[in-house]
Amino acid sequence: MSIVASFDLGIKNLSYCVLTLDTSGSLVSVNRWVNLNLLAGGAESQTQTRCACGGPASYSNTIGSDFVRLCKKCAKKSAKAPLELEDTSLKGWRAYGESVLGLDAKTAKKLSKKDLEAKAALIRLMPYKAPKAKGVTLQALLAAMEICMSNEIDHLAPAERIRIENQPSEFAPHMKSVQIMLFTLLDHRLRTEKAWTGTMEFANASVKTKGTDATTGKDGKRSRKIAGMEKVTKILTDFGGGATWLSWWSAQAKKDDLADAFMMCLA
Repeated sequence: MSIVASFDLGIKNLSYCVLTLDTSGSLVSVNRWVNLNLLAGGAESQTQTRCACGGPASYSNTIGSDFVRLCKKCAKKSAKAPLELEDTSLKGWRAYGESVLGLDAKTAKKLSKKDLEAKAALIRLMPYKAPKAKGVTLQALLAAMEICMSNEIDHLAPAERIRIENQPSEFAPHMKSVQIMLFTLLDHRLRTEKAWTGTMEFANASVKTKGTDATTGKDGKRSRKIAGMEKVTKILTDFGGGATWLSWWSAQAKKDDLADAFMMCLA
């Protein structure tokens, strides 16, 4: 038997999977399977845009140094009322600071928009907006990767082979940088901290739909995504010990990225 790990590259959905396979390449066990969000410090993507009830988050509720995401239904049960502010310019926020937050004009004028938002968050539910990947620096992504590796390294250390999705440098230069950063960080930390002696390799995207009837070419992207998800569903359905993972898989919001990571392990 062998243990293989694979990464499907993304910033909001960095998916990775660790599988144990028998000598024929068939699934023996799922050791780790998750979507990580580099814009949220490497936290699981599934929890980053959803309320605890599972609904899509519309508001955030600040509690100490943390904030809890709430859907519209759960927000109605909160002790805090949602923020009501039509003019979100700095001028509008300063007026809000005086009328609602009880600040005098002089104090409100000294505060930045960010400061006023922070004060409002203490007494109001704030609109939730998922962080955007556009404009994020490679340095910030590297810092998030470091956190991910600290959390995930024990899951990765048993892998004899780690595959990372290869990115075309001419079409996706930013993601190519992410690929090389992840490769370097993984290899360095595993060898330094875990005395790892495994193999790292780059996998072509075509391996993600190997054994399916997916359409090839640029226009067949959606077809390939669907084919990959259908293939994973079948494997988990047929897999004797996969009932728990099949249930988990059915509840995931980003099945396509998770499927890609799963299929790269099996390729």
